[in-house]
Amino acid sequence: MMILSVIAITFVVKSCLCFQPIINNTLDYNVTYSFNITNDIERILGFHDSNINNTNIDVPPTIWISSNASISTPLMIVARQPKRMLSWQLPMVVESESGEKTFQTVSRTLCHDIIGHTRLGFTQPDIGPLVSVSTASPENVEFSIRVSYQDFFYLDHQISYNFNITPSEPRYFYYNFTPNALLKEDSNYETVILEVNSDDEICMTVSIQNVSCPVFDTNQDVTFRGFYETVNKKGGITIPKYKFPYGFYVVFVAKPDDFQCSSFTGFQSNNVERIKNISLIIKPSITYSEYVRAIFMTLAAIGAFYVVFGLSYFLCSVRGYVPRQMAYAPNNFPSIPSSSHNIQDAESVSVDSEYDTLDEVETDSKMRLGRGNPYLTDLARKHPKILIKRSYLYFYNVLTVAVFYGLPVVQLVVTYQRVLNQTGQQDLCYYNFLCAHPLGLISDFNHVFSNIAYILLGTLFLIITCIREKTHKDMDFDRQFGIPQHYGLFYAMGVALIMEGVLSGSYHVCPNQLNFQFDSSFMYVMAVLCMVKLYQNRHPDINASAYSTFGILALAVLLGMIGILEGNIYFWRFFVVVHILMCLYLSIKIYYMGCWKITRVSFRGMYNSCVNDFRSGPLNMFIPCHKARFILLLVGNICNWALAFYALYSHPKNFAIFLLAVFLANTMLYFFFYIIMKYINKEKVRIVTWIFLTCSTVCAISAMYFFLHKAVSWSRTAAQSRQYNMECALLRFYDFHDIWHFLSAIGMFFTFMVLLTLDDDLSHTHHSQIPVF
Repeated sequence: MMILSVIAITFVVKSCLCFQPIINNTLDYNVTYSFNITNDIERILGFHDSNINNTNIDVPPTIWISSNASISTPLMIVARQPKRMLSWQLPMVVESESGEKTFQTVSRTLCHDIIGHTRLGFTQPDIGPLVSVSTASPENVEFSIRVSYQDFFYLDHQISYNFNITPSEPRYFYYNFTPNALLKEDSNYETVILEVNSDDEICMTVSIQNVSCPVFDTNQDVTFRGFYETVNKKGGITIPKYKFPYGFYVVFVAKPDDFQCSSFTGFQSNNVERIKNISLIIKPSITYSEYVRAIFMTLAAIGAFYVVFGLSYFLCSVRGYVPRQMAYAPNNFPSIPSSSHNIQDAESVSVDSEYDTLDEVETDSKMRLGRGNPYLTDLARKHPKILIKRSYLYFYNVLTVAVFYGLPVVQLVVTYQRVLNQTGQQDLCYYNFLCAHPLGLISDFNHVFSNIAYILLGTLFLIITCIREKTHKDMDFDRQFGIPQHYGLFYAMGVALIMEGVLSGSYHVCPNQLNFQFDSSFMYVMAVLCMVKLYQNRHPDINASAYSTFGILALAVLLGMIGILEGNIYFWRFFVVVHILMCLYLSIKIYYMGCWKITRVSFRGMYNSCVNDFRSGPLNMFIPCHKARFILLLVGNICNWALAFYALYSHPKNFAIFLLAVFLANTMLYFFFYIIMKYINKEKVRIVTWIFLTCSTVCAISAMYFFLHKAVSWSRTAAQSRQYNMECALLRFYDFHDIWHFLSAIGMFFTFMVLLTLDDDLSHTHHSQIPVF
């Protein structure tokens, strides 16, 4: 092995000795020279700037060289400076996803001792480069070479610069931070925002590197140091001074294809010159006082909301308030016949029992099926203590899910942030780079902090629920009057709103496609809990259990995960089938008020019912016994089937958002149906509830506007997502998505307040007078 190495070294030495060096050391800058070369000639070219002045004394030279050399016998170029050396070959071969690309023209800017010139005060210009050109070709190879200065190298703030690059002709520039004391008081130049724009789709890498040599400016090594990101039409990055105390190089390298920006290579000829036009500008970030003012004003606004809403709600509640106690119960109320006399009285049932006996289940089922127009007295037969225990299961389940779901989420996103800080790969997280204000280790603090609205408003709802619960302590009254108050459900909704803020904030630590589900999971929970609460109002005894509810939610989260990772046509077909079957099953369960089960007896009973209806008249088969329920379920199924077929036809890329839309659409549909049915049954909705509903609707519509005008899109590549980046829209601190956080939090809070007060008009109405629908 050693003998082979010696032979190889000897061969190389002999090969080198066969070169006949031709030295030209009087070449000038800004002049294009042409030379011929073969395998027995080495050109050594010395360049000097005869017109050097103060404007280019500290500017590094750029070497441009073009040749017709072949890949098999390329030109070998070595550029020497007193302390540095740079080498490459021509033609340049660049690897890409679509294959190797060759470029016959290369332009390289030599490294420059920035620290020595700008920090230590060196004024002596660098000696011009000495360029050595050689080849292994036995035939003449022609090449042209030029050494010049870039049009601009030192960048200044608030100035737009325009230039071009190709995969073989990168560019880099230098920016030095300016002390804030020398500039305007309303700007922070110790943290700057680099904004990049282009009018074409050619993919490139933008890298922020320390001012040290060598500068990594090729496709193979541009990601070796500092921050970097892929950009096609628009990009930006926030750069703090504490990470680059002596300033930074900003490096632009075009990609040989667009795969890293679009995940698609397409057909590209090797001869296509990928010339990319670029415009860049460096802007100051917000000042520390603006940073603190935005945070303080946010907390002050939420605090003011606490005070104003709390006082207003207290005054509205006190006015005309009648305690929910038997001492204030109406003396006379009409009695509506009920089959409840056949059922064992709730007093004889242990209040500690959470389950019904088989006799109770059978009797209740027959009674519910037998009554054409049931009233609440038929579906509120269990003791209030039993219902309270069951409702608190929702609260306990939400707390359990919050802890076991939230802790791994926080751990994961913190790990993402650490990886981002250590590697500098900005494509890892989908930020709005034009409005991302860092704080400590967090790169995008404003999008994390804006979720404080969910947390504080969820806490406010828990406080209101707790105060309201303390006024409802008369069990005898609750057994006979008003809609049964399941406060465990309200507590669960408040905790879900808080956890939405926690998980959304965690998601925004490093938002990307893989963790978007963190931002939407508790949205599913809130939507489902709202539907469960609406159904519980008129069906307290047959409401879905906490276990089955969270089982459905677990399935939804599982489908969301699969849809994000593998959203292909087979998954969409499977989802549509599951969606339709679930709609049919729930429709039958709701129509028969929980009395129908998937058994042979149930199908036989359904068949016998159809036969009897047909014998009494063929049209009777199509006349529903419970018209209101039938209309609700018919409209609901039409909407859900429409969503299912839309999904099957269009295959939306964002499955998590589509699934959330399904939940929210059903929740809104049930809301409208419930309010309409209240008025049909001559019930009222209090003015305060209408105010809450109006505020919720206005916030929801406004929030959707800001949500749809998105600043990022994780369903696309990182480079494509940056095309949506926008500057801050509120207090120079928040963008549209932050405003969405505020408005959606307020909207959800008012929605919960609607649920809390929706049936307050029935607080002293006997159960026998409250219809079920």
